[in-house]
Amino acid sequence: MSKRHLLFTALKRLGAFRKMHQSHVGRTLGEHLVNTYDDLLRMGADEDVALGGGLHSIYGTSVFQTVTVKPEQRPIIAGLFGERAEQLAWDFSRINRPDGLESGDVRDYRTGEKLEVDIEALRLIEVANLIDNGVKLAKYPNLERMITP
Repeated sequence: MSKRHLLFTALKRLGAFRKMHQSHVGRTLGEHLVNTYDDLLRMGADEDVALGGGLHSIYGTSVFQTVTVKPEQRPIIAGLFGERAEQLAWDFSRINRPDGLESGDVRDYRTGEKLEVDIEALRLIEVANLIDNGVKLAKYPNLERMITP
């Protein structure tokens, strides 16, 4: 089974295709997550980063607070998609984004605690996320640099 098919199947079982995505009327969270995965692969991201992007809001985020997967289920997600992809999704759920990724001062958005994360991978995930949401990257020059030479 391809990684994309695994992602699609897992998101379907988790109900992500029944949850509406807040940024696009008529589009589901599942559609957004699969699009983010596809966009990351087109950008040349490795499979772990693309999968992390495909899972980026399953735990909710500072912006999209709908929780699809509870934190207690992290080991299941890691078993399906790998530890790095799951860790990226978990970190994305905790960070002060997009501003923390833009500035490099990445903190837990709830506590303000400084976080040690794979900032380059998370920036690339955020770029794919923002692009799929129709956000212009011009106001985030450090993020925009991730995809422009």
